[in-house]
Amino acid sequence: MNRLLGLLSLCRKAGRLRIGFEPVKDAVEAGEARLVLYAADFSPRSRERMELLLQRAGAPPGRQAADLTMYDLSQVCGKLAGVAAVADDGFAAGIEKMLCDQTKEEQNR
Repeated sequence: MNRLLGLLSLCRKAGRLRIGFEPVKDAVEAGEARLVLYAADFSPRSRERMELLLQRAGAPPGRQAADLTMYDLSQVCGKLAGVAAVADDGFAAGIEKMLCDQTKEEQNR
């Protein structure tokens, strides 16, 4: 989890992280969002709305950001939010790989 937060922090510092529903929505509609991440405690209704936006934009579905909560994301992002979008191919690929590796580790336990 700390590695994921570190990578998200780097992404934010590089100006390639959109935080909160409206900025993520804008990034999706502009075709900038490469990866959309949800906090574990993100509202199911808001998640459904975001998934509909992603589907309409032809973007891949959002991903659960492991066990990160809105509070955890706020430590990196500076504000309480349940959704974030990565607007960089490299960062998105790194985060995807990290999430896949983490899932494999959990399955092997």
